[in-house]
Amino acid sequence: MPAPPANKRVKNKRISRNIIIGSEAYNLPPVGDPTRPKGIPDDHTKRWTVYVRQPPGDPDIRAWLNKVQFKIFNTYENPLRTCESPPFEVTETGWGGFNIDVRLHFQPISGEKAQYRQHFLQLEKYGDEKMQAMQERTGCVRSEFLEVVQFNEPTEALFEALTSESQWDYLTAGMKGAKKAAAMAVGPNGRPKRGFPNGERTAQLPEKGGEDVPFSGEGEDALIALIREKIGVVQKSLEEETKKREETEKRLKDLRAELGHDAAQQAAQQASGDRSRRR
Repeated sequence: MPAPPANKRVKNKRISRNIIIGSEAYNLPPVGDPTRPKGIPDDHTKRWTVYVRQPPGDPDIRAWLNKVQFKIFNTYENPLRTCESPPFEVTETGWGGFNIDVRLHFQPISGEKAQYRQHFLQLEKYGDEKMQAMQERTGCVRSEFLEVVQFNEPTEALFEALTSESQWDYLTAGMKGAKKAAAMAVGPNGRPKRGFPNGERTAQLPEKGGEDVPFSGEGEDALIALIREKIGVVQKSLEEETKKREETEKRLKDLRAELGHDAAQQAAQQASGDRSRRR
């Protein structure tokens, strides 16, 4: 079967993928300490790593991500670092934090332009007392955020890649038989791994929901029905208010006709005078 054309789009489809953009920083041994690595400037106090990773149990990031470029501070040698395969990360040493530009390059089959993100390199302890105590105990300052990449009406080739079962092959690499089947179905917490709701490995919502499947076609249909019901209630209230307004306007028109122009003007002036006296 020929491969899907790279430029043809799948209409009315949107597929999202999660990524983690973050950094880790560790204290370096002080100058003069025999365990301090050689060649590091004396004023550098931290060893840090900035990275782009997939959340545990998610589909393989390589199905859609081709390479990542990190633009670090321009005082470093070769500040534009390119990672063309996992791990997508850069490790250096330094003494102060700064913003790092992260450029995500997608697989050629996607037909998508690169996207930019930004991450601040956090080297010093931060957060509340509990968080800082944990950072002190572990010796690691970690700062990371979950980002969402959306493919709206992806190319047919990318859609096939993002719905293929091969995205999960990395989870069972090196396993065989029953052990492999168990690993594919259940995570460490005893629940199905993300991407395996009811055993379905697809970018589409599963038909049925359940305790471990918070989103499903069944739930989507129920939510749509609820929204339509609420829209009907609002529409009915709007119609009732419109009818009341029309009745009020008609009564005012009839009163004006009955009183005549002069009487209506006199009543308006009297009402204005009453308001002035009250002030």
